[in-house]
Amino acid sequence: MEIGVSLPTTSSAAWDPGLAALARRAEDEGAASLWVNDHLAMVGESRKRYPYSADGRMTWAAGDPQLEALTCLAHVAAVTTTARLGTAVLVLPQRHPVATAKTAATLDVLSAGRLVLGVGAGWLAEEMQALGYSFEDRGSRMEECMRIMRYAWQGHVRAMEGDHFTIPADLWMHPMPVQPGGPPLLVGGVSAPARRRAARTGDGWLAVADLEQMETDTLAAHLKEIGEVRRDAGRTGRFTSVLKLNCAGGSADDTTRAVAIAQEAGFDEVVLDVPWQTPGHVFTTLRRAAAAVA
Repeated sequence: MEIGVSLPTTSSAAWDPGLAALARRAEDEGAASLWVNDHLAMVGESRKRYPYSADGRMTWAAGDPQLEALTCLAHVAAVTTTARLGTAVLVLPQRHPVATAKTAATLDVLSAGRLVLGVGAGWLAEEMQALGYSFEDRGSRMEECMRIMRYAWQGHVRAMEGDHFTIPADLWMHPMPVQPGGPPLLVGGVSAPARRRAARTGDGWLAVADLEQMETDTLAAHLKEIGEVRRDAGRTGRFTSVLKLNCAGGSADDTTRAVAIAQEAGFDEVVLDVPWQTPGHVFTTLRRAAAAVA
């Protein structure tokens, strides 16, 4: 199992010591992958419950700085050489699929084929509506976006009349990505619909968990379920399982124990989401986790 790390795109560490310096150091310390999160706009008071905290409240302030995800990965690609570059996750239904496919292909070319796109349906209705998209049909729109992006990465796109987007005939999209078929699309989320979507349409599953939520049996059962849905759907080929681990409030030892649980459950990779207030703690945690699974 491999170990990656989330980069700080929402904290002052992105400016001091800076995203480039932290990405280079993380790669030197053994990170197999470097990930960024995604929000294009925030609202002060949302009617929607934040799904990744116990009380349903966001774990950051709406007015905090938030760097754009794909721009950050382009910056990181220029200063690294081996680590894969990922989004965890890109809110796909609030982006146009042709524009997103073009940006992703460009990133894949400039990074020599290192891009991985974790994609999700999104939870913040007001953000999606502010960008001109409906929140209610985001699931079907996300799946249509994935299909269109894969078509676009073939270079010559066929005409398509979808439920949400219309693609004209004879559309050319070059350069094509370095990776055959384009960057892997890992479907993010832990809900039953997200797991089914990952199995039916994704190249992988990107799960999320807190340190205190790590249960081998539950995680293993979810992976088994996804495998069964894939087999029933006749899907073959490589499928990658990644767990983004929220390490806030935990020690390096706590994180190492959680990583061992993920490895036992059968994940291919764990992405450590460690607060960057003290970069030294992040690198210590990364080294210990990488050594534990080596």
